[in-house]
Amino acid sequence: MEPRLEHITPSDEQSIRLLHIQCTRFQEDHDWHYHSECEIAFVASGYGTQLMGDSVTRFQPGDLLLIGANLPHCWRSSEQSLPCELLVLQFDPVYLDSALLSAPEARHLKPLLADAQRGLRYRGKAARDIGTQLHWVKQHTAGLSRFSALLQLLDRLGRMPDAEFLSSEVYALENRNGENSRLQKAIQFVKAHLSEEIKQTAVADLVCMTPQSFSRFFRAQTGRTFVSFVNAMRINEACKHLLNSDADIIDIAYACGYSNLSNFNRRFAEIEGCTPSEFRRKHAPTQQLAS
Repeated sequence: MEPRLEHITPSDEQSIRLLHIQCTRFQEDHDWHYHSECEIAFVASGYGTQLMGDSVTRFQPGDLLLIGANLPHCWRSSEQSLPCELLVLQFDPVYLDSALLSAPEARHLKPLLADAQRGLRYRGKAARDIGTQLHWVKQHTAGLSRFSALLQLLDRLGRMPDAEFLSSEVYALENRNGENSRLQKAIQFVKAHLSEEIKQTAVADLVCMTPQSFSRFFRAQTGRTFVSFVNAMRINEACKHLLNSDADIIDIAYACGYSNLSNFNRRFAEIEGCTPSEFRRKHAPTQQLAS
């Protein structure tokens, strides 16, 4: 299903919109959508499935999210979920211009907003504290004090070390570099052949470049080598299988292009920081999500 474009009309007095959503199921409030505004969202209550770009993950009370502009997203509550409550702050990034983001005090915000194009999730006490701060901002600020509060929120988010990317690096690249047909052709080829052996020379031929030129081109466009990019794509696909199926890990490894289980486990640990089994246990549905 294609995401729906949501047009958000700011008021004459405020460029920042704050919403306090309370409903039985989040799908009663909204569908799969995107908008040109960035969004800070805090899940105060409810359990279910969260869609963000190309990722499908579980959400729970206490989740804090920073969602980049035009990143499709939605929350779908489980049948046995608690009543749902979501606090949302939406702001147009155009007001955070290059002059502001170049100030020494705000330089960490530029990479934060770039990372938000993949969707960022925070958990723990610091995330819950920001949820409390969002309540306060909605009730006690207006005008310039609300804009100042937004900068303080972004400052805290930019200094939190434990952000978790939600959508894949591939998804962000496809949407950021849509104008580069060679890069898109290379990415689409890798996506279509993840379960097979992928040779860099074959992809270079596909985009009419020498292997050496393609290597330099790909690194300049993505910030990483082609081999590391293919591994990242394969492990991202493996994570989806681990989250959304009960297939054996060895079968998932083969389906994602790894003929050797030890190599799969090693690459998985390098990228995700844990074994495939640990990843599956960590992201297993909670009791509230059981059907």
